[in-house]
Amino acid sequence: MWDSQWIATLLEGELRGDSQAKAHGCCIDSRLVKDGNIFFALVGEKVDGHDYIKAAWQKGASVVVAEKERLKNRPEISIPEGKALIQVDLGLIAMQSLAQTWVRQLGAKVVAITGSNGKTTTKDMVTAVLSQKYRVHKNLENQNNELGVPMTILNASENTEILVLEMGMRGLGQIAFLCGIARPDIGVITNIGTTHLELLGTQENIARAKWELIQALPPEGFAVLNSEDEWSVKLAQESSVHQFFYGLGGKFHKPDLRGLKLTPFGTLGTRFTVENENRSQVPVLTSPVKVDLPLPGEHNVLDALAALSVGLLLEVPLQEGCEGLATMELSRMRLELQQGIYESTLISDVYNANPTSMKASLQVLRERGGASTLAILGEMYELGEASREGHYEVGQAVADLGISELITVGKLAEEIARGAIARGLSPERVYSFPEQAGAIKKAQEVLAQLSQGTWVLIKASRGMKMEEVTEALRRGLE
Repeated sequence: MWDSQWIATLLEGELRGDSQAKAHGCCIDSRLVKDGNIFFALVGEKVDGHDYIKAAWQKGASVVVAEKERLKNRPEISIPEGKALIQVDLGLIAMQSLAQTWVRQLGAKVVAITGSNGKTTTKDMVTAVLSQKYRVHKNLENQNNELGVPMTILNASENTEILVLEMGMRGLGQIAFLCGIARPDIGVITNIGTTHLELLGTQENIARAKWELIQALPPEGFAVLNSEDEWSVKLAQESSVHQFFYGLGGKFHKPDLRGLKLTPFGTLGTRFTVENENRSQVPVLTSPVKVDLPLPGEHNVLDALAALSVGLLLEVPLQEGCEGLATMELSRMRLELQQGIYESTLISDVYNANPTSMKASLQVLRERGGASTLAILGEMYELGEASREGHYEVGQAVADLGISELITVGKLAEEIARGAIARGLSPERVYSFPEQAGAIKKAQEVLAQLSQGTWVLIKASRGMKMEEVTEALRRGLE
């Protein structure tokens, strides 16, 4: 709980109204304001928060932080009794400054997570593991940038013991900036792939950008790294930071925490055994434990191992961590299992996509779908010069895995179709459409012809809005 005078002093802002107005948490959308929140009137591409100051107060905001220049040419604002207005130079910088102070006052441990794939899933898993022992606060959805991270911090209650923060990046220096706000104690890199190649040019630049998280750790901090990821291991060899590796076979480094004996479990789950092979690194000694993970695929097992590694470093025994994973809840649009038309099963994995995650999801479709499978795949963005090759490789994987039918959506995704046909999938089973409407109609026709019980994977980059395809096939036209 903060008072308005303290906030104004910290932000070097001009205070009007009640100097003792109490505030907690923050919001930038007047429709979502809760009683006692600080409303930051930020300027977006389409919306100016200064137009909603009155609405924010009406919804219960006790303090509004607004930009001086934006208020100059507006009518005089009437401040309700018991509320305060703080005028600053830049609203976003003010939010970041307040978050930077609050995270230090909290005294909570901070776990930061980045990577090319699996950031949000790993964040959810880390939260599930640590919640077995601690009061944990995490980003909502993918609030992982220069706006979302400070918002997450400011919405952490004063009894928070651990902050779990997903960190995204679109260029060099961005993760370093976020770490300057959050000051992480443990850094997790899930993997280093080719997402954002269009923005950073080379995979090495992507790796360096992700590694900013590890460089920001304190001397007593820990880097939690994937032993199956070449770039993570390569950069770890150049670093003196404390390191804890997780993995399966240990392709590039011996894992400290290893997953073994993976087998399908339930409709979409994976059962495996986890062993702590380097007990000198962690304070909790454990025996091998069996895990019933409610998610499919090796990629999700690796994310689970990352979460369990963080748990061990923070003194959560493996057994308790595994119990947390067994009942975890994922963020929306990630491997959501839904019932579709003609008794089909839809795997809606539409939040984002790159070649690595596409192939992993296709592998899940093959393992779970049996003889009758349909992949509906859209474009993958930000691959730069590797775009054509990346889409083509996904098409090759479709054919190699024996997927029954393929529908592609978008111009770039036509390369997926070409790759599949070149690898041997019959052209009569491959359909390409420039937009979703055609793809939906064809999918309905295909599902009517295939055997009942067909499994369908729907996946593409976020901008494709492929959840609309999922909804159409869930509703259907039988």
